Amino acid sequence: MLPFPIGQVAGAVLIGALGGLFVNASSIVGFAIAMGIGALASVFICKIWPGWNGPGWQLWLVGALANPLLLVALFFAADAADCVIGKAKGPACLFGDIGPLVVGVCLLPPLVGVGLRWLLRPRPLPRPPD
Repeated sequence: MLPFPIGQVAGAVLIGALGGLFVNASSIVGFAIAMGIGALASVFICKIWPGWNGPGWQLWLVGALANPLLLVALFFAADAADCVIGKAKGPACLFGDIGPLVVGVCLLPPLVGVGLRWLLRPRPLPRPPD
């Protein structure tokens, strides 16, 4: 069983579905698919480096930064920087908070994968009494 990739992709789909729940019914499926595809691409990069059994901090870092959705959200946030920091206001900034929100949401699925890997790790056998 591969707990990290399963946890990351399943976590992303669940987080996407929960996010879509706050918009409308059709967004549930759309957000879940978008998050799942981004996490799936990230999982394949994680297999190359650091490997699915690599250190948890490296898996989280590569799992988050290799997600194409995170990269697009970072670009979107940088493009709307005036709206994000509050310099610009008005209708042009209607979607200015989406970039930072998506960046924050994309940081969670690798944590789910690392957490599932930690929960399913083999436990050492107890020492017999002397």
